[in-house]
Amino acid sequence: MAYGGVAVDGDLSNYQQMIESITEYEVIRLDEHGVIRTWHAGAQRLTGYTADEVLGQSVTIFYTQDDLDAGRFDIELRTAAQEGRYETEGWRVRKDGSRFWAGVTITPIRDPSGRLTGYVKIVQDLTGRREQQLGAASVAQMLDAITDYEVIRLDRDGTIRTWSHGARRLKQYTADEVIGRHVSMFYTEEDARAGLADRELSAAVRDGRFETEGWRMRKDGSRFWANVIISPIVDESQELVGFVKVTRDLTERREQERLVQRQRDEILELSTPVIQVWDKVLVLPVIGTLDSMRAARLTEGLLERIALERISDFAPAELTLRPYTPDVLLEGDETLELAGISFQTLLVPGHSPAHLAYHADGCLFSGDVLFAGSVGRTDLPFGDWDTLVESIRMLADRFPPETVVYSGHGPHTTIGQERRTNPFLKAVTSDE
Repeated sequence: MAYGGVAVDGDLSNYQQMIESITEYEVIRLDEHGVIRTWHAGAQRLTGYTADEVLGQSVTIFYTQDDLDAGRFDIELRTAAQEGRYETEGWRVRKDGSRFWAGVTITPIRDPSGRLTGYVKIVQDLTGRREQQLGAASVAQMLDAITDYEVIRLDRDGTIRTWSHGARRLKQYTADEVIGRHVSMFYTEEDARAGLADRELSAAVRDGRFETEGWRMRKDGSRFWANVIISPIVDESQELVGFVKVTRDLTERREQERLVQRQRDEILELSTPVIQVWDKVLVLPVIGTLDSMRAARLTEGLLERIALERISDFAPAELTLRPYTPDVLLEGDETLELAGISFQTLLVPGHSPAHLAYHADGCLFSGDVLFAGSVGRTDLPFGDWDTLVESIRMLADRFPPETVVYSGHGPHTTIGQERRTNPFLKAVTSDE
C-alpha cells in the first residue's frame, strides 16, 4: 500500500515504528498551515516537549522571536511548497528556553491529485558541528593574524596542508605553490639530499617536540637563518595525524651575535698588558666588549700620554727600578670605569695573593684563576690551593651558567660549560 507517496509493505504500524526508532532527528508531520500533527521520541529528545504539549500547536513555538518578526516561518513553508523542498540552518528554541543550531529540511506532502495536504519536517541538532566550524575559523583567523612567524600544518608524511600570511611573508610562496608539496622544498639542497626534513619529523614524534636552527630557503633563492619548532598532532586514539611547524627568521639576531663575538675576539687580541716603565701611564689590560674603533682610540690615548713624557729622550741603558705608588689601589668589590664600561672587580686569591678578576656585561675576565678545562697554578710564590678553591667556588656560585669566561690563556668558555666538563671545577663544587 501507499501512504502519502511512500510505499509501505504491510501494516502501517511498522512504518510508524520506524519513525519512533529515530532518536537523533526530529521527523514530524505538519498540516498545510504548519500545525504539528505527529510527534515522536526523537523530537521530544531534541526539543524537550512531550506530544501532549505540542500536538495541535503551530511549529512556530520552536522559532526565535527575531525569526518570527522576520516572517521566517511563512517564507520556509511557501518556498517548500513552490520548490518541492526547503533546507536551512538557524537557531531554534527548546522548551527550557535554550537554543540550538538546527539543520532543517521541509518537504511538502501532496495527495494523488497534487493538492497540498501538509509537510514533513526533519530537524537535526548541528550545534556541535557549528562550534567546531567556528573554532576552526577562529584558529584560521588567528594564524592569518600572525605575520612574523610561519605557522603551518603538515600531514604525517611531511606534506604541506595549510599556509598562512606569515608563511607567505617569510618564504614568498603563495598557498597554491606549496600546498601538496613536501616541506623539504624549503631546505638547502645539501640538507634535502641528506633527508634532514624526515629526520626532524621523526625526532618530533620520538621526543614529543623538536626544535632546531639552520638555513632555510626562500622562493627567490635567498637563505635565512631559521628557528624551527615541530610538534606532532595526534587524534583521540593517540595516532599520529600530522605536525604543526612554527618557523621564525633569526638572521638578524644571528648576525648581531656573530658581530659581538667578532668584537670580543678583536678585544682579546688587543688585550696584551702595557708594561709599566713610565710615570703616569696606567697599567691595565684593555678589556671589555669594545668595538675595534673604541679600542683603537684607547690605544692612541695611551700612546699620546707616552709621547707627553718625551720618551724620545729616554735611553734604555738608564732604566732603573724604583718604588711606584699607584693612583688607585684595587682590592676587590669596586666598580672600575674604563672606556665607558663599568667593570666590577673581584678579589680571587690563590694563584697569587692579590689576584683580581673583572666582570662586565655578562663577561668574566678571570685571569689565571679559571681556564677552559683547567684552573690556575698554585706552585708559584705565595700560591695556595685551598685559597684558589674558595675563589673558584665563589665564581661558580656567583655568576649564572651563560656567563662568558675569558681567561689569561687559551679559548673562552662559560661558567655552565666548566661546571659540566671541567674536572677541577666539578671536584671542588661537589664538596658543597
